[in-house]
Amino acid sequence: MINISNEYLDEISELMTVFSSAKRFAFKRLNEGKIKKGELEKLIAHKYGINIRQSKDAAQAARQMIASQKSLIKDYYENYARKVKAIEKQLEKAKSQKKTHALTKKLEKRKKKQEFYKNHIDNDTIPKIIFGGRNNFIRRCKGLISNEEWKSLRDNNYYSRGDKTKKGNPNLRIVITNNMAFLEISTLEKNENNKAVKIRVPLYLPQKLSKKTGKINGRNYRQIISDYLLTGEAYQVELIKKDDKIYCHITIDESKIREYKEEFNLFNGVIGVDTNPDGLALTRLDKDGNYKWSVYLKESELLYARTDRRENLCGELIRNVVNIAKSEQCAIAFEDLKFKNDKDVKSKFARTKHQFIYGKLLSMLDTRAIRENIQRFKVKPQFTSKIGLYKYCHQYGLDVHNGAALVIARRAFGFNEKIPKVLKTKLLEKSELEKFNKQVNWKKWSIINQRIKKKGGEYPSLWLKHRKLLLNIS
Repeated sequence: MINISNEYLDEISELMTVFSSAKRFAFKRLNEGKIKKGELEKLIAHKYGINIRQSKDAAQAARQMIASQKSLIKDYYENYARKVKAIEKQLEKAKSQKKTHALTKKLEKRKKKQEFYKNHIDNDTIPKIIFGGRNNFIRRCKGLISNEEWKSLRDNNYYSRGDKTKKGNPNLRIVITNNMAFLEISTLEKNENNKAVKIRVPLYLPQKLSKKTGKINGRNYRQIISDYLLTGEAYQVELIKKDDKIYCHITIDESKIREYKEEFNLFNGVIGVDTNPDGLALTRLDKDGNYKWSVYLKESELLYARTDRRENLCGELIRNVVNIAKSEQCAIAFEDLKFKNDKDVKSKFARTKHQFIYGKLLSMLDTRAIRENIQRFKVKPQFTSKIGLYKYCHQYGLDVHNGAALVIARRAFGFNEKIPKVLKTKLLEKSELEKFNKQVNWKKWSIINQRIKKKGGEYPSLWLKHRKLLLNIS
């Protein structure tokens, strides 16, 4: 939002303060569980002097917060339960007294956390939440930030859901007149007819023109919003105050203004994409599922770049992948990854894992593929790296990441990865083959993986270098 007068800025700040207070009030009443359904919105509207739609938005925001916390509690409990089981197994194998003592201490901490989340699940409660952030609250207690700064951190947003019957959003309405965009805001002040006084604030919708060509670089958000407003469909708007500026986040349904056509599809082949902390591995298959080429788009800066820079790097990587897919006129396949923090790892790996923003990369790839009319496939991630390593890397001269990308691409075709004959004959006894052949495919690859590890091929580099030696192939 740009060129906001001091008078209007005060109006918006007051609106944010009242909405944030209403949201906190709703959160507390919902946690108490004493109020009947349908009464909360009326109580909020009466207490804070806001209209019923604004009170519903505040109550809905509080409900979503509680629902997300309860979902997270279940995930945390399951993660700590797995960690406890893993440490108990390590304790059984521990031989030295020093290691036993360290594992026992760790086990006590994990059990304490597990019990903490279990109590919340049993009592249908959630941990205490500090609006404004726990770290900021500690800073306020220490006197590092003023009371005004603390309040601004707590009262820094205002959210309004859309309504199709009201042709968009009645409380935060986007208006475009004479090629200028404005946000029409329903304030807390009432007029003679007891209706909310509306103010209009200039709104900047990105539309970057190239200095060389004069054409628009990137997406023309101004035109997208303009086209969407003509449909009369609902849209959500959220105002966020940050660094003395107010940002406007608009959420629309793009399918209402454009049709998704899979112009680039599986009939021309597919590119498998393997996501890694330092880049993306691409492997191209033709329409029959045969290998054509592979490449690794490396971006080491992803491991240590600041948030804004990292997001920009992700965007550039995804743009390159989509441009390659368009030039090859083929589909894209990637893993449906969902990492869980259910294992205790060393600090170096934990740091790398924490900085691995796979979710942002995959969501960007999914969104960009839809916008560019590229057919996309989300495949199961189980054993993609291991199958690629043991079955395809030596065959096509690939590294482990491009081998995984090849398996991902093959899964888009629906191929079932059979165990190569050489692996079965060299790693299994004849007496084991009958029982082995009755197992499901995932179990077979798990057994093969365990046998290779026992022979010394625990790391991909060892297997790639000493494959023949490990399998006793002359």
